[in-house]
Amino acid sequence: MAKPYIQKITPFDADKDYEISLSWTGSRAHANRIIIYDNDSNSVLFDDTISSFALKHTIPAYTLTNGKKYVIQAQTYDVENLPSPLSDRVLFFTFETPAFYFNNLPENHRITNASFSASLTYHSPDWEDISTYVFSLYDSTKKLLLSSSPLTDSFDISYTYRGLENNTVYYIRCTGVTVNGMELDTGYQEISVKYENPNAYSRIYSTAIPSQGCVQVATNLIIIQYNGTENFEYPDGMIDLRDKTLYYDEGFLIEKDFTLLIRGTHLWQNADILKMSSKNVSLTLSSHIYSGGKLRFKLLVPNGVSSYLLYSKEQVFENEDMVTIAVRRKDNIYQLKVFVSPGFSPEGNLWYGTQRPDPALIKIYDSWIDTEGSTHVVDKESFTTFLGETEPVDTVTSDLWLGGD
Repeated sequence: MAKPYIQKITPFDADKDYEISLSWTGSRAHANRIIIYDNDSNSVLFDDTISSFALKHTIPAYTLTNGKKYVIQAQTYDVENLPSPLSDRVLFFTFETPAFYFNNLPENHRITNASFSASLTYHSPDWEDISTYVFSLYDSTKKLLLSSSPLTDSFDISYTYRGLENNTVYYIRCTGVTVNGMELDTGYQEISVKYENPNAYSRIYSTAIPSQGCVQVATNLIIIQYNGTENFEYPDGMIDLRDKTLYYDEGFLIEKDFTLLIRGTHLWQNADILKMSSKNVSLTLSSHIYSGGKLRFKLLVPNGVSSYLLYSKEQVFENEDMVTIAVRRKDNIYQLKVFVSPGFSPEGNLWYGTQRPDPALIKIYDSWIDTEGSTHVVDKESFTTFLGETEPVDTVTSDLWLGGD
């Protein structure tokens, strides 16, 4: 008599019922049996026989424990109750169902733009990493409209839906699989798209010309092109201009009042930061470090025989601080102001704990997740570090112990 074959078992949650499927070549089975062993001790944990024509067998919820490995065998019985040989042994895993959900759906699931950057939270209590996932978009009848390519970034699970039509209902969904084959699914999440059409204050203006049967479109945006030959890098979303110069020599025009903002780091230096020269506007923005360990920014504007000269207040900041320099001209009168954001650091550069934090959280804070799953915000400039082989006694949540086993 042939032995049965156990079909593929994907990892499942032991706190839920799970159905095993069998294959068997022989006379019709009137019963089947499954035996489950602990993979470490080989002891029998579950031995159950059921009378059924179907080649299926259910493992009841809470029979096994999550986060463990098990081995299973199966056996079938014919009409005369003769048993088949035991099947080959099959190894399988049990994991608690991971948290897998959209974490930034707006209130009432209403989208107010033609695009939506969806972000997901994934958390596995059993440290089961996600392998791949796919985002999908459906119409109001749940007909598939598009799917992303398989994505693998386990740190930032996100995707931008684009081209969403106004006054339309959609469903979004994400499905994935863990490294050991456990299937993930957010389910269908309904969203409604409703946004306002551009008004008179938009950056693009349209004017109907009935006599010509056309529409005139204008914008206050000017596209300027870099004409040099240097290659630039863009760490943390900013262009790196250290020891380099970026210049534009066409397509740039300022005719009236304006406000100019420059934001950057590593500005503690003696240097010319920006030079502008045109028929209507010419200026130079520079910085200088004085002997007292303080820095001033200087704005120089040629003005006929003399020059218009402004200095900022004295500044003291670190090279990693984010500095914003604002230059404003109104009625040919200039203003110069400086704003410093201390302790600037790239988004999500540091996190602590036993589990990766939610990506939405580490974009704002440095964070700590303790062994109980609770998230704590940590000021990375003030936590205490303990170095030694034995665990320190007087600690708080945001301290770090380096050493031990």
